[in-house]
Amino acid sequence: MKSQAKKCDKLFADKIKSRGRCQKCSKKDYLQCAHIISRRYKQIRWDLDNAVCLCRGCHVYFTHHPIEWELWVKDQMGNVPYQTLKIRALKYGKIDYDKVLERLND
Repeated sequence: MKSQAKKCDKLFADKIKSRGRCQKCSKKDYLQCAHIISRRYKQIRWDLDNAVCLCRGCHVYFTHHPIEWELWVKDQMGNVPYQTLKIRALKYGKIDYDKVLERLND
């Protein structure tokens, strides 16, 4: 199970970073995958709607400034999609890692 989750994490992060630039400041170096809703919510951990590509600096800044993060996210995606993502995060169910990998490989 853990190895499948790690494969999903790697593929997901690579897919997000392939956007090629920080979605906040447009830098192209030191790109990272930043989850909108924490990775601990497995139902949306590998959902492409739940991540943005940030440079290391913007990622660290937002990690330490959660109110600014939430305001920026709402500005980027809109309040309704953000609230919908939060609701989806709270759903529970078994994770089918094969389906996650298949979806990420498309």
